[in-house]
Amino acid sequence: MRVPISEDVFGQSEGGVVMDTGTAVTRFPTVAYEAFRDTFVQQTANLPRLSSGVSIFDTCYDLSGFVSVRVPTVSFYFSGAGGPILTLPASNFLIPVDDKGSFCFAFAASPSGLSIIGNIQQEGIQISFDGANGFVGFGPNVC
Repeated sequence: MRVPISEDVFGQSEGGVVMDTGTAVTRFPTVAYEAFRDTFVQQTANLPRLSSGVSIFDTCYDLSGFVSVRVPTVSFYFSGAGGPILTLPASNFLIPVDDKGSFCFAFAASPSGLSIIGNIQQEGIQISFDGANGFVGFGPNVC
């Protein structure tokens, strides 16, 4: 299910999108984050939620007692003709926050219009940049 978020939310005039290895958690403008989070919550309605968030995370689950869980696929679609798609493994967006089986949706709202793709979401992904030709690509980290 694609979340209907206007590309304008991520445009340069709103702050743009940066990839930052020094920022842990991906942040999106509030309107985009809430649409994304709400869709994720709808798609994981069968999983037990924690009654409160943890730190900056407002969407957390009690997965104690589960051997495995099914979660939606999370992919970021970048604009442009044939723009790249970054598909995240579940371990890059549903992360453990304690040793009791609590996991949180590893995204947060941005206090500004800037979107930051943080290092939790970049783990295990090979990212290629070609600034001269305006290219960015993603693939499995084979190092």
